[in-house]
Amino acid sequence: MSVGGIRHTPGVDAKAAVDAKILFGWPVESTDKLVDLSRQAHADAISIADWRSRDRELRAHLPPLSDDDTKSVDDLKSEIIRACAYESEDSNRLLGRLGAMIRPAPDNAELRKQLAMLTDWLREFDGEGQTAIGKQRERIVRWLREEDDDDRDTLTMLPWSLIARFRIIDDPDLGPVPKTIMAARKRALNQATEDQVTEARSMGGEGVDTLSTALSAALQSMYTHFPKLLIHADPDEPGAAELAQSMRDLWNNPTTQRILRRETANGWPPEYE
Repeated sequence: MSVGGIRHTPGVDAKAAVDAKILFGWPVESTDKLVDLSRQAHADAISIADWRSRDRELRAHLPPLSDDDTKSVDDLKSEIIRACAYESEDSNRLLGRLGAMIRPAPDNAELRKQLAMLTDWLREFDGEGQTAIGKQRERIVRWLREEDDDDRDTLTMLPWSLIARFRIIDDPDLGPVPKTIMAARKRALNQATEDQVTEARSMGGEGVDTLSTALSAALQSMYTHFPKLLIHADPDEPGAAELAQSMRDLWNNPTTQRILRRETANGWPPEYE
């Protein structure tokens, strides 16, 4: 038996599946609502959060699929794809229903898997194929930025929780040294694990360019050069030891630290300023 190029799949009547009002215990009306939610999300008509919420609500009222049912759904879906039967309107509609049954709205972990796959595909396609994949990738990056549990830096796409570890660095000579955002980003990229960097790159994260790094280093040097000059003054210089201690006391004064944090606050989120 065949419908739009779909051959009979053992245990599943493809013709019946196309015309069915109930698929594996699920009302087709409900399945079509799940399909419509996915289409709305991919058309940017609803947010990823709205898709997930409404998808969960619909599925809560549907019976769970058994392992055998899930396998049958997946087998029929694969048969449609192998036969290229999705070019048929009826078969394409069935394919959408079957996919919705076994594929709920993706969580962040699933989105990251999809993003890694699309990133790999970008290297294999060009022209229109690359453009289409690029659009899908941009959508997933946007979803992750909207819904990621980690509030991420939009430049590097590293979690702020990682970058914020370098907001203040303990210097052996001076004590606490507030860092500019670019200096902290550079340190975070150097300290991040390979998995963290790979994930950030797949989400569109960038490195810190050479010019920004140089400007940041110059700014940090401007704050610390003179104090360190006094601290490292020739110990044989009269009063050098007392001056060094006075400099450390001045540097560690709460007012000094507030001023330094304010001066290095540009680019940091308010909670880290």
